[in-house]
Amino acid sequence: MVNKLQGNYANLNALLAQSVNNSNQTSVPTGLQSRAHLAPSSATITDEMLSQFSDQQVDEILNQQLSSLLTISSTPSGSNYKLSSEEVALRTVISSQQEGLLKNERSDQLIERLNSSVKNIQGAYANTSDILSNLGQLGFNQKTFLASSQLRVERSLDPFMENFNRERYEDDDNYGFELSVKTKEGDVIKITFHSAQGYDEETGETTDEFSVSYEVDGDLSEAEHQALTQVLSGVGEMADEFFKAKQSAYSRYVPANQADLDLSFLSNFDNKELSGFDLYFSTSEGNTGDADGALLGTDNELNLSYTLDEDSEQQILEFESVNGQNNIDFSLDMSTIGAQDKSQMQQYIKALDKSLEDSQLNSSEKSTRSAFGHKSDEVMKQGLAVFKSAFSSMSSAAERYSEIESVATKQFTNGRELVANLVDNMITKDPRYQGLGSSNKNSLGDGISKLADFDAKFSFAMDQGDYIATSTTKLSQNTEHQKSAGLTGVTQDKTASTRFNYEKGNRSDIPPDYYDKQENYTIGTAVKNNELVALDQAHEVDVDKKVYQFNPEISQYELKKELKETTTSESNIRVINDIWLEKNEDSYRKNERKRLSGVGATNEFRTTSSYSHTQLVTLIGDLDKLEQNKEAKREYLAVLSQVSDFMDKSK
Repeated sequence: MVNKLQGNYANLNALLAQSVNNSNQTSVPTGLQSRAHLAPSSATITDEMLSQFSDQQVDEILNQQLSSLLTISSTPSGSNYKLSSEEVALRTVISSQQEGLLKNERSDQLIERLNSSVKNIQGAYANTSDILSNLGQLGFNQKTFLASSQLRVERSLDPFMENFNRERYEDDDNYGFELSVKTKEGDVIKITFHSAQGYDEETGETTDEFSVSYEVDGDLSEAEHQALTQVLSGVGEMADEFFKAKQSAYSRYVPANQADLDLSFLSNFDNKELSGFDLYFSTSEGNTGDADGALLGTDNELNLSYTLDEDSEQQILEFESVNGQNNIDFSLDMSTIGAQDKSQMQQYIKALDKSLEDSQLNSSEKSTRSAFGHKSDEVMKQGLAVFKSAFSSMSSAAERYSEIESVATKQFTNGRELVANLVDNMITKDPRYQGLGSSNKNSLGDGISKLADFDAKFSFAMDQGDYIATSTTKLSQNTEHQKSAGLTGVTQDKTASTRFNYEKGNRSDIPPDYYDKQENYTIGTAVKNNELVALDQAHEVDVDKKVYQFNPEISQYELKKELKETTTSESNIRVINDIWLEKNEDSYRKNERKRLSGVGATNEFRTTSSYSHTQLVTLIGDLDKLEQNKEAKREYLAVLSQVSDFMDKSK
């Protein structure tokens, strides 16, 4: 029988953040039973504090009560800030455990220390309340302050207590947590946690070990400490979900629910103090056996890396999660210059959902299920939810960063935002506008996005043994600015792609089936005297799909059916001297082949092809004035030529 680790790692991380530079290792079994008693200490009350008891003054009394509990110094090197009462309370637990470790105390003695620390903290809050009551200063505000403070401490300590009270299981399990944070000045903070549970055959006893360490390479300022605390809070919530334990019929622990991994804390990443962080979670659970009775472990790992480089104005996120036979891998490379654009964000989120749906539906001939199976389909959706959370949060971070950087904001406001508003006004309000047509299905959204440019990739793979089924979705946005001879413009490319295919596993003869969909939307503009004089748009969707069947007679796969489909739409608008000139062109091409006979039969296919093409030119305006006034006509044609040349060079 061994101990199974449970609890809230976010709160455990809060404890680790208050630790000294290095913590030792120990073995700690369950059995949190004994309690110690607290001998209250006297607070030093000054005349100034008696005049009025604010939250700060109440906290000073509480801080004195809690500080008297510290058994050894646990202040990190380089610390020059005053600890809050909650921080002192958490530090009393760690300092007491460290003292026990230095004395080589047994596990039961360490548990006694833990119980005593909890009891003492409760006593410190009770003493503070008594002191205020005796002074006639225990009003509603003071009671509320103490209750809120104690609740925050208890929430941090409860999961830590649960680690010693968890149930016993007959498995060998290991849990790991590593976090490395780098400040802009180059200081590095490393926090590690490791827990291992098992059974010692020689002694016939259970083993339960854990180790924690907190290292700082450099001196942390108070601002850096606050930024670190913010990262720890977000990482801690992720740890909660990753290590969350739930019983099931087949395993003591079910895989972490990826949908609950929240990366929203990235939107408030303090780029003034920090430059990035690396994160690693892992679990190894020995809960199954092979034919010989040997334990087979189930390994789950999560790697995350985030960096923000002010010099290149880029933020980069890399994420990988290995969960049994499923692997989720995604990356986001995003600019730090952008603005809020809720409509475009919703459009991109829908495009991501549509890409995932296309991949699943086209991975199998059966419309009711994909090649991944229902369970893995759900894991894929959960992984995409994490990806979308990161995408939204990094976009918010770019918006916040742009507001801070005045130069970038000025450049953005005078450039893309102005043009984006002009384009939106033409598309939504100008009755002459036809654009790409109402029948065009542009999942990327018409118009210019104000969001930060990015290059994103999401990949899901399921190892089926003989081969690996993979689904890859890519999404990107790139914006460029042009300026020439009184004209300014913005060109933007939006692309999305989805691909499903098989990769080699234990066998080399993998199914060559694949589904590939590429979508591209390009928009170009020209602005003169703050007026939109040219708007070019092009949208194209390409679909390429092949399905194979295995022929046992020749021991290889042969084509069963294939599909190639291309849809294009173009719109070119010129608005000069209030004369509207628009050219619209649409085309559709489809080629499809299907094998007529079964496996091993003659290669006979039925081919179906279709093609359509339409073109329309619209001219709206007072054309008579051009015919009657040659000078006006020459001026119009000269400007039209200049604008057209500008647009051609911008492509």
